[in-house]
Amino acid sequence: MNVKVTIFHYILDRSYVFLLFILFISLIFPIVSAFISLIFVGLLFQGIYLRRQSSTNSPYIVLEILSILLLIYTVQFFAYLLKITDIIPLSYSVVIFLSLYRLKRGIKKKTNYLQNSKIAFALLLLAFLLSWFISGFLDLSQGNFSVFGQFGYFSYPFLAFMNFISAFASVTASPWFMIDMGIWLGVIGIFRIIEYNKIENKIRYLLMMFAYAFYSIYLPTFSPISSEVKYIPYMWFNGLGTYGPVKSSYLLDGIIGTFTVTAILSFMFGSRQICSVTCTAPYMLQGTFLNSMKNYNRSSKVGRKTLTSRISSWYKWIMAITWISLLILAILSYLKFSILGNDPTMLYTSLYFNVIWYFQFMLMPFLGNYACVNNGICAWGSFNQFFGYLGLFKLKVRDPKKCLTCKTVDCAYACPVGLTDMRASFIKKGEFKSFKCIGVGDCLEVCPYNNITFYDARSWIKEKFTLNKL
Repeated sequence: MNVKVTIFHYILDRSYVFLLFILFISLIFPIVSAFISLIFVGLLFQGIYLRRQSSTNSPYIVLEILSILLLIYTVQFFAYLLKITDIIPLSYSVVIFLSLYRLKRGIKKKTNYLQNSKIAFALLLLAFLLSWFISGFLDLSQGNFSVFGQFGYFSYPFLAFMNFISAFASVTASPWFMIDMGIWLGVIGIFRIIEYNKIENKIRYLLMMFAYAFYSIYLPTFSPISSEVKYIPYMWFNGLGTYGPVKSSYLLDGIIGTFTVTAILSFMFGSRQICSVTCTAPYMLQGTFLNSMKNYNRSSKVGRKTLTSRISSWYKWIMAITWISLLILAILSYLKFSILGNDPTMLYTSLYFNVIWYFQFMLMPFLGNYACVNNGICAWGSFNQFFGYLGLFKLKVRDPKKCLTCKTVDCAYACPVGLTDMRASFIKKGEFKSFKCIGVGDCLEVCPYNNITFYDARSWIKEKFTLNKL
């Protein structure tokens, strides 16, 4: 048996022992144990990913471990929030009892998370909730957290739901949440890099990890220039509303500068420069376990409707409504109007990136992977996809005849966006260009003939240089 697989089998089979170790550490170093827990979660997800080809008890083990960890940090969160630390020992006793019980009596029930959408959803839901409560606990322990800090507190009963949204987004918008999600997703991301054979794919993934840590977390939060990033072109990484209202003081250099620079880069290199590198979303969608969720692009009812490069009428309507709404909100923001006491563009951006997007993340088994690309709701993504489609980026094949005789069509199955019609375009045109193609590169990775290549500004310059030499 593969040594790597054996190691993860060992971790899964002794996960309750590791859980007791984490519990012991949390008694002495609660913050350190939170980070250890997240690394442990990443290893557990890698373990069930390696067992994805068959039905095992591993998904149920991981579900139970996640539930127990969630209990620990939910109690920690409310203990800090309500200042009732007496409940912590009670939760620990429950965890010890459950762990000892499982060490004596294991789980016999088996399933495969790629064939059971409810189990896959439960895994993502629990991992997300665990990250949320750990982040909330860390925010509270650092003393710089307001439960309703994102949108404020609404006293009217009919706005009670907005209070839930405000509390939810107050954690997901915090740097701690980005860090905590980044830890366990980073673990399975490292194994994704190891899986890659193409150097360009390895480099792209490393750049994506660097961008997540440096561009999206360090620069706007911890760096010496954190208060100045709104004035820097390309730094508005979520588009309008990323750092503040639409103001004349940074409208030209910060906002318009960002849209201009990113449009040029997308024209030159495709929307992959955002949707597969600098955006935080691909970091959360491309690790080993998360990448396997693309199976649900074909098996889920909604996912099947988004297959192929065809832009459906409902996609166009959603994209149009999103952009018209955002432009109206931008005008209102510039005129200093507010909605529920919040700047219109900041409210929109936070609602999507800090609330709606995470529901898309958890609902992958029912929506398919990359729902943000496939449904037209992400204005920042569609902006870059538009200029990428107008520009130089496309996929090309060295020999269309090989595509004609190909029996596997691995490229179509590998695409995390679900662009299943690329083979037909390769045969007919020798290339493939799609509004929805974000250049992840999985098609290049799996092609049995090494036939697919990226074409972008680098290729164009190389062509021109070669022609000039002739």
